[in-house]
Amino acid sequence: MPGRVSQHHQEELSKFLKFFRSRLKSHLENVEADFEDTRSDRFSSEEVYSQKDIKEAIKSLCFAVKANIRSELQDTINMMALLLRQIFIEAEDSVRRALQLWLRNDNLELRYEQDLALDLDIAMVEDKDLLERVEQLSVSEWTSGDSSGAAQIGALPKTTAKVKADAEAKQKLEKQLQQEHQQHEDEIRAARLTSKQEQEALEAAHNKELRKLQRKLEQANERVEELERQTEEARQHISQTSQFLSMKRMVTTKNQQLQDLRRRLQRYEPDYAEDDGETKDADE
Repeated sequence: MPGRVSQHHQEELSKFLKFFRSRLKSHLENVEADFEDTRSDRFSSEEVYSQKDIKEAIKSLCFAVKANIRSELQDTINMMALLLRQIFIEAEDSVRRALQLWLRNDNLELRYEQDLALDLDIAMVEDKDLLERVEQLSVSEWTSGDSSGAAQIGALPKTTAKVKADAEAKQKLEKQLQQEHQQHEDEIRAARLTSKQEQEALEAAHNKELRKLQRKLEQANERVEELERQTEEARQHISQTSQFLSMKRMVTTKNQQLQDLRRRLQRYEPDYAEDDGETKDADE
């Protein structure tokens, strides 16, 4: 019936969709990884960036994304070319076999459509050698009747098991690299956290010691002020005692008496007073 495909071909289409959807998911993860690498390698929440730094980071990210998309699209184009070539070859072979059968049986009502069962070799389109050959071929080499390039592609051995093993090894290696990358990021974050904690601990110890020294300095200042106050109080107390006041009056009286004696000597015995004055000056 026109517009419908057989169960076999429906299964092949399902296999085709699963394969390219998985590639789409992997490609989106690669693009997301480009953004994450740019964020982790070139930006930090603790720093301030200029407009020039941001432009350079965006330019680098744009270059990485373009390269990733270009590579993926080119691989997709090459894979589709290989699949189409495979389908065309199988279709031509099926038609050729049907015609030969029809000629042998001489049966005009023979329906060879039931014998047409095309298979898609998905593993073949992941063969790097084949993809590189397709990349090197021009359009004319694909469409010419005597295509040496296409013949070279067909001449390559179909090592499906090896291709699958290589693909599994590649996926395993990518997974291992991703795990190592994640481990390195975790180690860097842990090292930054440890360094920050050590710095905070040092600052806390420094601040604690500084506060301790400040308290000691304040206590020393208070002690000095207390001693000065006690000294002043002691002086005032001594100056107000009866012994001190009596001694002070005695000294004052003696000084007054000496002054009176000098005046009297100067009055009655000037020569002696002058000698006494010289003696006093010499003593002074």
